[in-house]
Amino acid sequence: MSSKDKVKTNSLQLKKAEKCESLDEGTFAFLNWMNCKSFDSEGYDQNPPLTLKYVDFPKVGLIRLFDRFLGQDVFVDIIDCVPLCKACITDDCSHVGFTICLLQLIEREGFKSMDDILK
Repeated sequence: MSSKDKVKTNSLQLKKAEKCESLDEGTFAFLNWMNCKSFDSEGYDQNPPLTLKYVDFPKVGLIRLFDRFLGQDVFVDIIDCVPLCKACITDDCSHVGFTICLLQLIEREGFKSMDDILK
């Protein structure tokens, strides 16, 4: 096996370990994101699998997350208080789990803007 193949195999294993698909894994991704030491730079210290990019304030109807496994932004709509992931087209993926935790945090703490969340 060449060194290129070893690097490719290692990176695939790393990505596989970071993939999260269920509501519970979304909850753990949210907790990992909350424990990050730095919210103000692109290079998160702990590299959580999901990171918050945008919340549509004042009435939260859309949330944008960055999924590191997919390498792209993922949008979650909140319709009648029910989150629905546009990427997975489901209501029980990790993106929805992350969103549910985020919505609970926003409601409990009374956040009014992205700045409040990122403090």
